[in-house]
Amino acid sequence: MQKRRTALDMDILLLSSQKKILSALNEGEIGSDSLLIPMCYWNQLNELQKKALSKKLPFLLKRYAKYIASSDRLHWKAGKIKYNRGVGDLKKMTIHVNTGVWAILGALAAAHGVSRCFLFNYLLWLEDSGIGDSIVDTMNRGVPQFHGTYKMSWTLNLQKNQISRALFFKPNPITSKHSFSLPKPDL
Repeated sequence: MQKRRTALDMDILLLSSQKKILSALNEGEIGSDSLLIPMCYWNQLNELQKKALSKKLPFLLKRYAKYIASSDRLHWKAGKIKYNRGVGDLKKMTIHVNTGVWAILGALAAAHGVSRCFLFNYLLWLEDSGIGDSIVDTMNRGVPQFHGTYKMSWTLNLQKNQISRALFFKPNPITSKHSFSLPKPDL
């Protein structure tokens, strides 16, 4: 916020909406974050699986990020966040991931209107239900697992009394011109 003096010695108040936070996506260091998982799921795992679970998030995101980005939203209310309610007791699990992994999980979760914990548990459910192989075969075969850019937009329209959440990604195979398409011949 700035004040400027004019020739008439009146104050003008200038407000800027161009403020943002910019950081490196992958800062090179691994951070500690926490996720909540249902105790009923935790108790089904053996010791080796419990240890491996804390390292599973990057694998799950590589496998399912495109599917999650393009699927119907997991929660229908744009103004609320859906949490892991009604699943019984929850176990707090510490994971060690870089900020890029945590940010992708956060952007996907925010676009769906769910918590990171909810989305992580949904990813576990996708994996355990066995549909992962079909998703990988159809969405990830021969192409990078992640889109190049994700943009999460949360719009609050006070005049229309509306809230919306949207996720945009590039390349978008439906709207983007593919870099590998052949040029049209000059005839």
